[in-house]
Amino acid sequence: MADNILRAKRKQFINSVGEGTINGLLDELLEKKVLNQEEMERIKLVNDTVMDKARDLCDSVTRKGPQASQILLTYICNEDVYLAGVLQLS
Repeated sequence: MADNILRAKRKQFINSVGEGTINGLLDELLEKKVLNQEEMERIKLVNDTVMDKARDLCDSVTRKGPQASQILLTYICNEDVYLAGVLQLS
């Protein structure tokens, strides 16, 4: 299941993802109704560093289950080929 994959790749994701990909993921997850506006804004505003945003985003999505995790992983594979390679998703 995608949530198990995301949990297993959590540390690599946090250490490797860039701010642009995080912002794109937040927009995608809002559009697909995985996150609501408040959750998205909280992740952006409460966390000072890119790593903190990545950690918060990853944990928020995995709590929402396999479908939410699959949306995140699919976005990475389609939009950030380098990160997908680092995480060995493709």
